Amino acid sequence: MPIVAALMALVLVANFAESHSRWRPMLRMLILAANLGLVALTLSLEPSPAALGMSIGLTALATLFLQRSVRVRLAALLPKSGFKPDSPLHMTALVLCVYLIANSLLSYTLESGLSGLRESAQRRSDLLDTQVLLAQMLIFTLFGALGVGLGTRRTLSQIFERLALRAPTLRELYIGFGVAFLMFWTVYALSILWQLLVPPEVIERQTELSGLIAENIETLSTAFWVAFTAAVGEEIAFRGALQPIFGNVFTSAVFALTHTQYAFSPALGIIFIVSLGFGWARQRYNTTVAIVAHFVYNFALAALVVFARYALDILEMMP
Repeated sequence: MPIVAALMALVLVANFAESHSRWRPMLRMLILAANLGLVALTLSLEPSPAALGMSIGLTALATLFLQRSVRVRLAALLPKSGFKPDSPLHMTALVLCVYLIANSLLSYTLESGLSGLRESAQRRSDLLDTQVLLAQMLIFTLFGALGVGLGTRRTLSQIFERLALRAPTLRELYIGFGVAFLMFWTVYALSILWQLLVPPEVIERQTELSGLIAENIETLSTAFWVAFTAAVGEEIAFRGALQPIFGNVFTSAVFALTHTQYAFSPALGIIFIVSLGFGWARQRYNTTVAIVAHFVYNFALAALVVFARYALDILEMMP
């Protein structure tokens, strides 16, 4: 939690630096300090050489983004985005994307892969606790709102407008359901193709952590909270705050890389495609439609897990 608070403070300073140039030297110093903190935190966990090398590499990447020439080249690669190389806030958003990816990749490396992550998750009694899920949603939501200027550059109504959040119309609800339906069947088709091309034992290895999460979804209530908190928090942060800056493809790539449970497998590519679908909903309509689509997609998958478990229990009771 102290790390989250420190990063939120960094976002606030970036917002002040956006309007007042005198804040910019402080912002750069804080980012450099945060970069060093990432390496120091990794060292405190007694990392393997691979984990330490990854931490140093990602820290170097975050430091490179402090150079205007690097950001100018990146802007040329994102022609349809709103990324501004001279914006301190956009620079900070870029660094935070690196931190998000670092958190995911370092967790994977420090725990010695998916098996280690699964064992670590099994030791947690609060893996899908409602309060934990709500806290994670609140963190993503706060980062999104602070990033677009809550309490610094925009009023609350302007925040909702910038994040493209509003009450959905009936038509937009239908569109959200439609996007979720399309993504569900796209993933189903890609999953079948994946199973045809990859041996079963490899698939089992690549999905063991996501399988553990599914095993812990035992009721429709749990399925609802898993789907709801992920949809609201992630869509506000990624589609609401980041996508207007970096565009759909870049944002979806970051979104996919933050899902450690899929590691470097075809499932990661599937998540990227699903994210593109949610991003299209945000781009074509608004973030609320993307939230609806994300919720319906997640809830449908989780509900299927619950119903499958009920069906197996019934079959076991039959003579």
